[in-house]
Amino acid sequence: MAMLNEFRVSVTVPASVDDVWAKLVDWKSQGEWMALTKVWSSADDDGNSGVGTVIEAFTGIGKFGILDQMKVITWQPPTFCAVDHYGKFIKGLGEFRLIALSPDKTRFDWYEKIDAPSWLLAVIKPGILITVRYSLWKFARTVRA
Repeated sequence: MAMLNEFRVSVTVPASVDDVWAKLVDWKSQGEWMALTKVWSSADDDGNSGVGTVIEAFTGIGKFGILDQMKVITWQPPTFCAVDHYGKFIKGLGEFRLIALSPDKTRFDWYEKIDAPSWLLAVIKPGILITVRYSLWKFARTVRA
């Protein structure tokens, strides 16, 4: 049973683990599929990333939203990455794991454990899960395209 502060969403992507990984860790392109989000990263222009890479994601409309600041803390290409959310408002752990289901089919498991008051988590969790499910569905379509 998931705790209130844990968020889990999975999607099956019709592509190889290597193709999914390449698209997933192209941090700056995440805004193309993550709803209402613009992303910046310290990864170099070739997309090289790894432990210590800093990622900032602003989610919102116009100037109204929230800035999520993250740093890569675990890097195991092409199947696992973990980030530390260390921003002012969002703190916790984020992970994604890729599991090959076949040579051209991959399961993408997204997990977040957010440190926030229970009342706030109870209010925002349904919206976050809906938004992430939609975003991962869009991601799967983007990789396939």
